[in-house]
Amino acid sequence: MNLDDLAERKDQQARIIMTFIVMSDFLYGWYLIKSFNKYLKTKDWRFFFPLVAALSAFMNNINDIIYFLFYEFSDNNCEFFLKMFKYTALFNWTPISWLQTFRLISFTKIFYNKKFYYMISAINIFLSGAYSISYYFNLFNFESLNLKEDTDRFMFCSVKQKEGHDYTNYVMLSDVCDSAFSLGVLVFTAYMALDSVQHLKFHHAKIKRMVEEGLIQLIILTISKIVCYSVMYYLMKKNLMIVDIVWDILSVIVIICAYRLVNVRYKGITFVDSDDDLDQF
Repeated sequence: MNLDDLAERKDQQARIIMTFIVMSDFLYGWYLIKSFNKYLKTKDWRFFFPLVAALSAFMNNINDIIYFLFYEFSDNNCEFFLKMFKYTALFNWTPISWLQTFRLISFTKIFYNKKFYYMISAINIFLSGAYSISYYFNLFNFESLNLKEDTDRFMFCSVKQKEGHDYTNYVMLSDVCDSAFSLGVLVFTAYMALDSVQHLKFHHAKIKRMVEEGLIQLIILTISKIVCYSVMYYLMKKNLMIVDIVWDILSVIVIICAYRLVNVRYKGITFVDSDDDLDQF
């Protein structure tokens, strides 16, 4: 079955989507626990970035699961679903965008003079601000959508952008621009830093410092956004419901990278009474 055939089978798409919702919700819950656990041990306020994002994503998917299970016992109305969707999505993605900005600013401060550092920081803050504005315009432009007939009563409530006002492309474009800028700065900075090192021991120290600042996580985060948004745009053009799966996949990647971005400096540190199993993932 190709994508064109799948576009006509919304019941099958709904089954795929719900499977991914349950799977991703397990991961959100896992990283919610990990972030809270690490905050208790380190008292590092930056763990609130992945913690809040994971909590929002977890509750957003719980909303989907509850309506999937109990819609038939409710008043068959999706308006409360819509309210919960908006409330739980308030701090899903934007905290990670600002964490990425914060870490990039911290990273570039090491390698640039004040003039270039302030210029990079200003552009980065502007792009993250543009993304945040687009995100909330998009969020509050959603309206409820009842899918029970289209999905043969398998899936019931969902959301869609209001007719004539679709901010989804603005969200993707602003986030891609933000991510592309971040990736460009990271790659150029890494090349410049390593190229200027003359001695092997300083070369090793420079690499160690960049790893500690989360360079790898930032690169994975930015590349994932660019790739996933490109796939989303294609699926949206095909009018496929399964675009929600890619949103969920990207959300999982973003939260995992955000956690590792904050946790990177604590990697290898043993805490008293720590949960070794939690720290393995």
